[in-house]
Amino acid sequence: MISPAVPAAPIRLRPATRTGYAGALAATAAAVLLASVSVAHAQPVADTALAEADNVEITVDTAAAKDLPGQGAGAAAEDVLADAVVSDVLEFRGSGISTLAAQERDVRVDVREASGDSAFGVAIVTAPTGSDESPYAWLFAAEFRGGDWTVGLEGTEEFSSILAASTLLEEEERETVAASTDPEGVRTAAYTGVGLPFTIGTYQIMTSGPHGFSSGHPYSSVDFAGGDGAVRAARGGYAYSLCTGWTRVIHDNGYSTDYYHLENYQWLPGNNVGVGHYLGSQGNSVCAGGSSTGAHVHFALRAYSDPNAAGWYVALHGRTLGGWTFVEGAAYGGYAYRNGVGTVYPGGAMYNYGF
Repeated sequence: MISPAVPAAPIRLRPATRTGYAGALAATAAAVLLASVSVAHAQPVADTALAEADNVEITVDTAAAKDLPGQGAGAAAEDVLADAVVSDVLEFRGSGISTLAAQERDVRVDVREASGDSAFGVAIVTAPTGSDESPYAWLFAAEFRGGDWTVGLEGTEEFSSILAASTLLEEEERETVAASTDPEGVRTAAYTGVGLPFTIGTYQIMTSGPHGFSSGHPYSSVDFAGGDGAVRAARGGYAYSLCTGWTRVIHDNGYSTDYYHLENYQWLPGNNVGVGHYLGSQGNSVCAGGSSTGAHVHFALRAYSDPNAAGWYVALHGRTLGGWTFVEGAAYGGYAYRNGVGTVYPGGAMYNYGF
């Protein structure tokens, strides 16, 4: 088993005073996050000084901090960027920072790279730890022009265009991720070209059928446990650790996959991984809040073809992964079938045929 790599030491700024980053990292990895993209995005409540809010947490990589532009009168450069990122997150979620605080949700801005007038990182809206609520997360790209930051969240045209025009990341990674997440340039189909989150040619137990993070749609997720306990990339792509125990792999076909509750975790800050790459082991960790019972991996499918969805989760219903076509029923119910082989219901063993 691969030993988990340790990320470079960051600069940590103003952690939230209530249950937040430090406690969540000690617990590790994420409970499932989902929201129906059919819900209209209301205008957010106006808030000022977002970066100074008690429920905003800012982390800046040490090297990135040296290259970050935008320092203003009375405001650090990281605060100016964080303010713009949080503003975009609130607009997309249709909420205000005070509303999230009342829900015991934090907004984390993790600035991981800065080069020239561009920055790249992760934005997370946490869920209350121990609740059935779900966290949300995006990669973000930002461009500093005319004294202001323009931010694009993963899955938007802004994200892809900012990233493609920057000098952030390695060239191949930058070009692949920008193209693979551009809603104007990708198309998705029922055949996903994605496998299952364990070794091809082996079995694990599908403990839960298609479901969301809470009970809501879309039912983009399925849970697996047992087997050798290892969680592996369902297709090759660029892998990003969102927090310690929550990984997203962006594939080259308009889809990405999320892996939650991981323990024995391998930190992956944008590594180019192949199908079957070890990500961690089944666990109960919740690095961004939520809850988990019984060691497992929460495996979810995302797509980038909807310009209004910001790379959001998509229903498994009718889609084929690992050689099985999934059919949803009630949350955590449903089944998967393979012609000529049979049907697997929750609690049954599923064989990974690959893709």
